[in-house]
Amino acid sequence: MEIKRNLHIQKKHLDNINRTKNKSKSINFVYNSEVRCITGFEYRRPVKLKKALYDVISQKELKEGIVGEKVTIQRFLKDLQEKQVQKILERKVVSLRGYGSSAVAFETADGKIIKLTDGNHFPLNRPHAIFDVPVFKRGNSGRTYFYIEEKLYQHNMPVYWVDTVKDMIKSDGYRAVDIFDCDTHQIGISQNGRVYLVDPECARYKTPVHALIDKAQRALKNYIKPCAYRKKSATETLIEFLRTILKK
Repeated sequence: MEIKRNLHIQKKHLDNINRTKNKSKSINFVYNSEVRCITGFEYRRPVKLKKALYDVISQKELKEGIVGEKVTIQRFLKDLQEKQVQKILERKVVSLRGYGSSAVAFETADGKIIKLTDGNHFPLNRPHAIFDVPVFKRGNSGRTYFYIEEKLYQHNMPVYWVDTVKDMIKSDGYRAVDIFDCDTHQIGISQNGRVYLVDPECARYKTPVHALIDKAQRALKNYIKPCAYRKKSATETLIEFLRTILKK
């Protein structure tokens, strides 16, 4: 009864916040009953990503330490000022979908997801896999990486779909990490009806050695094709490939 009473009080407080904020900023805060705090917000009209990031920093209702480190958001803004990537800050967004200590995700006005992360979101720089949410564009500036992804439907996901995604991860030679039997928030379904993993951090190489082997195999595969065109022998191809790897 006490929990229900506290939830009622917090929701009532959220309603008061939204009424106050809407008078001046046109922001609706999103309350998550599972973690019992505000975890996002929605705009009445699309705004630029740059403004949305400043809003994440300035909103006191977004509790630091529970849903993220705001100093990380400040670095996102600094890194994305670079000329080659600053256009990403001009993208229009409609809501903050959520964020953690090293990532933040917004829904765009054209129905996609922009995800910003502290470092490469794919563990040990693993390649995008068949089970990962489709990524339309990616890039980075400094330690800040950005990904424009397909928006997945994540409501009322069947629990057994979690096992489906975990099986896909294992069959592709990776190990499933931090994705448990009831973690439906880690999966989603696309418009074409396919189920995907939302967080690539949940699929990792079995060991660092596996990562090195995979990187070598992919590099060799890409290198052999141009060498084959030049009709070099297998020995010459291997020697030239090893020299290229050593230079890296």
